[in-house]
Amino acid sequence: MHSGTFGGYFPLELNLSEQHYYPTARGYRSARSALYHLLTEKKPQRLWLPRLICQSVIEAVKAARVEIAWYTLDEALFPQLPAVLAESDFVLFVDYMGHCQPQKEKLMRLYPAGRIIFDHSQSFYNAPEPVFATVYSPRKFFGVADGGLLVTQDAMPLPASQDRDSFTRMTHLLLQHEYGTRAGYEDFQHAETALEDIEASRMSALTEKLLLSVNYQKIKAVRQRNYMFLRQQLASINASPFCADDIAGPFCYPLYFTGKKLRPRLIEQGIFVASYWQEVLSHVSEKSVEADYVNYMVPLPCDQRYEIADLKVMCQRVLDVIAGK
Repeated sequence: MHSGTFGGYFPLELNLSEQHYYPTARGYRSARSALYHLLTEKKPQRLWLPRLICQSVIEAVKAARVEIAWYTLDEALFPQLPAVLAESDFVLFVDYMGHCQPQKEKLMRLYPAGRIIFDHSQSFYNAPEPVFATVYSPRKFFGVADGGLLVTQDAMPLPASQDRDSFTRMTHLLLQHEYGTRAGYEDFQHAETALEDIEASRMSALTEKLLLSVNYQKIKAVRQRNYMFLRQQLASINASPFCADDIAGPFCYPLYFTGKKLRPRLIEQGIFVASYWQEVLSHVSEKSVEADYVNYMVPLPCDQRYEIADLKVMCQRVLDVIAGK
């Protein structure tokens, strides 16, 4: 619908589609905002969380005043939970890097689906399962500064407030176009920090329009192509058992290499690999599955920014770092 004004300057030229990738999803300021709103509305007494979890999830649960129970993961990344949940217990499970479909299916066989929440922050293209709720974080896959999605079968009111500050968190995206990724990194960190305030807030109009302009199928295909190329090139040095062929629009190529900590050297070589969940190390044993995941799982980018020629360069740099060159 037209804004009611005429003339003046032109808006961004966005090729808007008629609906979002998940049409029934509710849009929020962030994934943590979505989880917070879900918990404050449904008020579970206790939520089981994995030790291997983002701090923002923990903060959202605490802000909702829901009791936390902790579980660890076995070597197959399956939750070590009681055989039977208490009547008021819910479980949150992370689809780690989009590689946990078997674990999710097993969870749904063992526990009531109506008390399971799946965190798909790292698996945007994995469709929601018939569980209590599924949470998505689009900014981990696309060029937006914020936004979260919630899919649930339960009736819930929308938050009264809407995020109106998204434009203030866009600087790093604009700088990246002009000057490259390094130039926008400080502003990216500021944008991430700005999302730490936890409140139930609807997705901004800006982010909603940007997400409506995304070519989801093209991006999915490029990510899968790039993932398969990296798998072909690096499988011989990758100790990860989770690199399957049938990953939908992968988040990254997870390189599990225990010979040395690769991240600092890769970053020196211009491969900006994220370091996820360092805070987990203070809550788990040194030899745990969780500690190994944090220390040695390196998420190599395989996203829509790259052609095969780019990935050949990246693979050679990775191999050179491993060889000590």
